[in-house]
Amino acid sequence: MNDGFTRIETALLEALERERAALHQRDLIHGVALHEIANAVTVVASGLELIKHNTPDSSTHAFALQQIHRGVNVMSDLIRGLRVLLESTAEPAVFSRADLFAFVRSVVTDPHLVGNGAIGRVGVVLRGGEATTSFCPVLLRHALSQLVRNALKYSAPQTPVTVSVGARGGRRWIHVINRGPKLGAEVVRHLFVPRKRSPGGGVGFGLHITQACTLRMGGRVVYGSTPNATVFSLILPGDFLEAPAGADASARTLGPEAPVRR
Repeated sequence: MNDGFTRIETALLEALERERAALHQRDLIHGVALHEIANAVTVVASGLELIKHNTPDSSTHAFALQQIHRGVNVMSDLIRGLRVLLESTAEPAVFSRADLFAFVRSVVTDPHLVGNGAIGRVGVVLRGGEATTSFCPVLLRHALSQLVRNALKYSAPQTPVTVSVGARGGRRWIHVINRGPKLGAEVVRHLFVPRKRSPGGGVGFGLHITQACTLRMGGRVVYGSTPNATVFSLILPGDFLEAPAGADASARTLGPEAPVRR
């Protein structure tokens, strides 16, 4: 269908539309961040006020300390999420060729990336296929560490989390499987939107960061969820040593596709 636009005009309109969507997302993130900072500051301030008027041995004093601790944790998580989001979107994607399995194993065993709770709980499995491929280490590190953090957070304590790496056709995939409860309809509806997850859970930047990083590599994020397990998968394109043209425009986020092994 010809709307009277030249190819250059059409390309400019498409670029403007992508920028409009990006601006909307940035505005949303800024709004969420300001809202959460205000909430956390209010919680800490109220806790300090309670401490001022109660003795150290009172139950109210103990409750106030818990409130302060919770508010500080929310602010810390928020700052970490914003820092990662800025790092993962500010610089051009630089691709290099390496062993994907070894890289994944190094990420999921690094407590600075996935937290101390990963020790002894996360296992990495190679499901076959050529493990050497090209990817952006910075973007993949951010994308994968967020998925593993989420898997550890939303599965029962001491429950193992499995990360499997493999190839399917010309693509590489990384599945992160946890044994937590099935994702609810409301959660699925806003899965990759930065928003507050629960009263004490802070801001849900994790999956948004995972999606943003994966899209920049020309890949996509897929998920599947049952009452017994949930899996998030990073589907990466075949070999290339530079960012794929139009990756942000062509990559999509799909619904249940990755297998859930029980």
